[in-house]
Amino acid sequence: MENRSNLFKVSALTAAMFGVVAMPVQASTESAAGDQYVEAINEFMADSALNGTFIVDTRARTRTSGKPGGKDGDTWSRLNYSSYNAILDFTSGYHDGWLGADIGGYYSGDLYNDSRVNPNGNGEYLCNEISTCNNLDWGSGEGEQLKLYKAALKFKAGENFDARFGMLQANGNGTVGNVWSFVPGTYRGAELNANFGKVKATYFIADQYTAPWLLSEDDYAPALWSDTSWGITHSLGLQVDATKDLFLQFGLGQTTDVSYADVDWANNVVSGKREEVDTTGYKAYARYNINDTMTIAYDFYGVDDDDQYEGLGYTTGLSFNANFGKVSWMSDVQYASSENDRDVNPRMIYTYGMTNGNYSLWWDALSDWNKSGELSWYNRVAYNQGNGWNYYLGFGYGTGGKSAAEGAKGDWDYESEYAFNATVAYSLQYGSLKGTTVRLHGTVLERDEYTGAASADETDLRLQVIIPYSFN
Repeated sequence: MENRSNLFKVSALTAAMFGVVAMPVQASTESAAGDQYVEAINEFMADSALNGTFIVDTRARTRTSGKPGGKDGDTWSRLNYSSYNAILDFTSGYHDGWLGADIGGYYSGDLYNDSRVNPNGNGEYLCNEISTCNNLDWGSGEGEQLKLYKAALKFKAGENFDARFGMLQANGNGTVGNVWSFVPGTYRGAELNANFGKVKATYFIADQYTAPWLLSEDDYAPALWSDTSWGITHSLGLQVDATKDLFLQFGLGQTTDVSYADVDWANNVVSGKREEVDTTGYKAYARYNINDTMTIAYDFYGVDDDDQYEGLGYTTGLSFNANFGKVSWMSDVQYASSENDRDVNPRMIYTYGMTNGNYSLWWDALSDWNKSGELSWYNRVAYNQGNGWNYYLGFGYGTGGKSAAEGAKGDWDYESEYAFNATVAYSLQYGSLKGTTVRLHGTVLERDEYTGAASADETDLRLQVIIPYSFN
């Protein structure tokens, strides 16, 4: 990615952060710096938190197209791995009531990985987004990497103003969000927050981003299709508790100088970069508590991108949630549309894994349900047994997208799709490892492809073990 500004020197900031974290080790009542130094360090640590999480994610995901050496319709295992993240996160208090620091990192690796192997014969496997990868297509072949994903100074002025500066994540108030994973992605930038009674305003700006599974911005280019450059991304967000039952959120954002790659796949090279465009993001969200057990919400996320959508592309949806004691139910309706009938991605840079937006509807059901013109409906019923056991069963259906023959642009060419998914989970209720969760999740996705289109059915089976621990 091309660097168009230099907000700060990351290596210097990282060293400073580790120095701050190390301070308490040197502090004692006999410190050469004197009693005031000791008091300052104690204050810095008074409201601090050190938390760890260990995660093992074991997954088998199949697909019915693109089987190496096979034919269309053959089911084959595209992702087949067991990988882990060991996460350590430190949050400080505020020295003298105004200055603090947050730092976090994680170590990732594979217990085994039998995912699709790179046809180039270099031994790399398909990137799984849990252990670190060489690029957005292929893993490192080893996966054992340490990544610092957060290193930020933070400032506070009274109870109404605060700011963060460094390697950080967006708080989600506005149009900028974080790519999902067990560990969030990393922006290089700053965030300012101001509270005015029931209103919170946020300004976020960054000039660099790396997805959780990448170590450097340079890792985007080798995949060719993800070789995208940009200048800065920034966002203004407002959220307000309009009444006791009504919550509102609005966002307006922009990413400058976005240039996507043209790829010559016959020769595996980027043949050129497209003309730079500035993209604009729009966010609107409203949630209303109907009563103590029912809520309804509306979400809209749109992007004006003259390159990818030739105008506006957006996703919008309604969500209803009801709780009946141990049983709960959700029902979501979503619609996607773009000016040129391209699949819609709710983020200001279209390229996958390169920044993200803030959109609430996600069903863990393999499909993104984002074909232009597609109207989709998802229902889920869940049961909380009350002793740590939780279950849910969901069904989604979508239809309405045009075919490639009619000008639709996207990864798959289908008329309709449906998915079943289900989860069984158990969480420890007591003890020092309270919150430790074992979760088994499965999805079956079937699609009705247009005549002549490649088969696009998938299945997913995933076992996750999540062990949180607080060192406080």
